[in-house]
Amino acid sequence: MKQILVGAAVAAAAMFFWGFLFWGASDIPYKAVMRAAPDEPAFAQKLKEALPETGVYLVPSPSSGLSQDEMTKRMGAGPVAQVIFIREGVGVGAGVFVWGYVHMFVTAVLAGLFLRAALPAAASYASRFNFVLLAGVAGSVFSNLGKPIWWHHPWSYHILYFTYDVTSWLLAALVLASFVRERN
Repeated sequence: MKQILVGAAVAAAAMFFWGFLFWGASDIPYKAVMRAAPDEPAFAQKLKEALPETGVYLVPSPSSGLSQDEMTKRMGAGPVAQVIFIREGVGVGAGVFVWGYVHMFVTAVLAGLFLRAALPAAASYASRFNFVLLAGVAGSVFSNLGKPIWWHHPWSYHILYFTYDVTSWLLAALVLASFVRERN
C-alpha cells in the first residue's frame, strides 16, 4: 500500500503541476476555445437579474413543461444553452488548490489500486504504464466526449478538456508504473 500512496502523491503532484502549466501559465485554452462575453459586466448583471438562484439552467429545459414536439422545435431553432450560475461568486485561494490536489491524489490512489489488482506480479513497466494510461483515456473519453453528444456542448471545448485529461493521465501513468510494481 505504501507504493500506491507514495506513487499517488507523486502522480498527483505531476498532474497538479501540469494543470498549472496548462490552465494557469498558458493562455491557449482561453484564446483557442473559451470566449469572453461581450460587455462582460453588463452580461453578468443581466444574468443576476434573469436567474433567481445558484444552479444549472437549461434553455430549452425539459422541466419547463414543454411537449416533446415543442422541445424539438426549440432545440432546432436555438438558442440552446446550459448555464452554470453561481450568484454569490466563489472564493479563489489556496483552498481550491488543496482540494484540487486531494482530488488528483484520490484519483491516483484509485488508479494505483486498480493497477495492483489487475496486473500480474511480473508485469513490465510498459504494461503497467499502458494499463494506467488506457484507463485514463477511457475515463477521459467517457467524461468529456459524451457531453457534446448528449448536452450539445461545443466539441472544441471538450476536446480541450479531453486533451488536458489524457496528458494528465499520461503523467500519472509514468509515475504510477514506477511505484506500483507487484501485487501483495
